[in-house]
Amino acid sequence: NRAQIRVKIRDKTRMAEATEELTGAMRRVRGQLPGEKDNFSINQQQAFKDRLAPIKNGIAIAGLFITGLSLFVGAIGIMNITFVSVKERTKEIGTRKALGARRRTILLQFLIEAIAICLVGGVVGLSLTLGLFLVLQNTMPSLPIVFSFSLVLISLSVATVTGIVSGFAPAWGASRLDPVVALRYE
Repeated sequence: NRAQIRVKIRDKTRMAEATEELTGAMRRVRGQLPGEKDNFSINQQQAFKDRLAPIKNGIAIAGLFITGLSLFVGAIGIMNITFVSVKERTKEIGTRKALGARRRTILLQFLIEAIAICLVGGVVGLSLTLGLFLVLQNTMPSLPIVFSFSLVLISLSVATVTGIVSGFAPAWGASRLDPVVALRYE
């Protein structure tokens, strides 16, 4: 039968004094005589943190690698979708250019579509993450996890940049189409 007592120290600079005081209090509670070996142990959280730090760093690096790979694959997918969208709407682009649409307008149209696709994917991912966070928070309340809204903003910014980067080449190609060639496209 193992009992545990958790103690939190306000002033971390006085850790040694607190450990000595706690040891003395535990010896009195357990009725130990001077010179007897302690029949309890005092574990400091920092020791656990030091052991877990390399594991935590390894998981973070693996997570960044997987995230980067996912972003790269997703960007290629968005680029392909945008290229297909440009091909399917070549005649429409030609008509718009013949009626006076500027290159910038057509470029922005396809960039906004690529960004919208990325933002929808980002919102879906964040919604799933929030759901998982809520499940973990309710099932394991002692697990120290936090849903950071600054990271939500960063992730939506990354989704926007991914949309711009992956949609730029197809949008640029659409804006450079010759109206006569585009109108004849079948």
